[in-house]
Amino acid sequence: MISNLDQAKCTGCGICFKTCPLDVFRLDTGQEDISPCMGACPAGTDIREVHYLLQQTKFRAALDKLRETMPFPAVTGRVCPHSCESDCARAGHDAAVNINALEEFLGTMDLRQDAVPAPRRHIFNVAVVGSGPAGLSAAWFLTCEGYPVTVFEAASRPGGMLRYGIPAYRLPQDIVDRYIDRLEVMGVAFRCGTRVGEDAGISLNDLKKQGFRAVVLAPGAGRSRPLPLRLPDGGSGIYSGLSFLAAARDAEKPPVAGKRVLVIGGGDVAIDAAITARRNGAREVDMVCLENREDMPAFAHNIADAEQHGIVMRNGWGPVDIRRENGVYRIDFTACVGLSDGSGRFAPRFDETRRLELDADMLIGAIGQSVDAASLAAGLELNAQGCIKADPLTLATSLEHVFAAGDAVSGPASVVRAIRAGHEAALSVHQDLMGITVGLNRQRTRNVTERLPKRNIPPAERQERTPACGDCAGLRTGFDLEQALAESRRCLTCGSRAYVTYPDECMTCFGCELRCPAEAIDVHPFKERLPRTLDMMEGEPR
Repeated sequence: MISNLDQAKCTGCGICFKTCPLDVFRLDTGQEDISPCMGACPAGTDIREVHYLLQQTKFRAALDKLRETMPFPAVTGRVCPHSCESDCARAGHDAAVNINALEEFLGTMDLRQDAVPAPRRHIFNVAVVGSGPAGLSAAWFLTCEGYPVTVFEAASRPGGMLRYGIPAYRLPQDIVDRYIDRLEVMGVAFRCGTRVGEDAGISLNDLKKQGFRAVVLAPGAGRSRPLPLRLPDGGSGIYSGLSFLAAARDAEKPPVAGKRVLVIGGGDVAIDAAITARRNGAREVDMVCLENREDMPAFAHNIADAEQHGIVMRNGWGPVDIRRENGVYRIDFTACVGLSDGSGRFAPRFDETRRLELDADMLIGAIGQSVDAASLAAGLELNAQGCIKADPLTLATSLEHVFAAGDAVSGPASVVRAIRAGHEAALSVHQDLMGITVGLNRQRTRNVTERLPKRNIPPAERQERTPACGDCAGLRTGFDLEQALAESRRCLTCGSRAYVTYPDECMTCFGCELRCPAEAIDVHPFKERLPRTLDMMEGEPR
């Protein structure tokens, strides 16, 4: 019989719950202090609760919990940079939990779910401008709240950067299509080929006249920054990073087979373009960027993927001249010795005595994206970077009943940050239309727990996704059921609290007491004498 479970010592690692042969324990994950992984998640996903539900094989409940903040888990499970794993307490013992792979596993389950229409609870129509991750997220949460939503998209098909900016080897197009189809079944209307702006067919005033009571602006950052070079006239084979990735999605893909490709830039778009060129048959692919390897803006796991594809990284060089000779581009570079001035402003410095010349059949410039927000609406305030100026909490703009989310506000960022922004914009629209003070009860912060499992944690090997074969579409294959369960049980559910659920089931095996890393459990050695019986009444007549 368990005589005591000291809550002051318990760190919620769940070892008692996982090892008890008679299923005596449960965990309470709904604590005030959040886990480190949740604190690091841009979307604020309760990863601790998701993993605890997986540990109990409650797959549908785990998926429902995940979709409270991640409406497209099959997308984010493939493209999220998983910053949560950097703060995982398990990393201090052996290796971080593979949170991203578990999300992809649940995302695969999500794709098998049937879509159902969302109940209509409000009469106020809401317009969403842009169908990238921020726009789709806003549409999802507004529709779930019961609003009729119409999404306006300038391109011929919805999806934004998910469709045109992320290569198929990372995010297959059919996944984007299936989520678009689901949104349509839920009740979202898409009007593609329709650009919204002062110089376009529909303005914000036109939307108001059509009965839209609120607008979410989420046009993204789809304009590529030009290379600081005078490009030769009449030359073919020069692309921006985004135009190359979009073209690679078409049936008539850019002719890269057997060619030498040079990519200028060190961010994730540059990485995607380089890997896409390589996977489409390029003979050689070089990446050249101003930054040193440690300072590259691309995520480390994407850089590692590029190196595994044989892409040559040339760090610390900036282009100064380009010319075309005999059908070949020759690009001159000079060494970059610094990226900023004394005030931290971006101002690269070069050593003109150190030069590099490279030849290429195809040139891809991917040095960043910018926002085309100036023409959206008269009176819409922009910041110094040309992005939409929005309240950091509510995402309200300078225009009444108009909110903005995603890269158009923050500048180029990750998909998961855009999804979080879309969620916040949807909450603001709801409060606005309900007559509630926008931002009410939205500033509540939660502390990350400091009571982490720190000692005597049994080792458990991290499960990894299997690298895909050379002919496969993706980089790696997702978890099967056995891998997902094994990896979820590695989670230490930091900050939870264990409690005894079925005390009468305890058979005094001492396993929980011996295994508890926090020494929080005390098992009474004489279970059979604990019930009050006549034999236990000392001094009383028998």
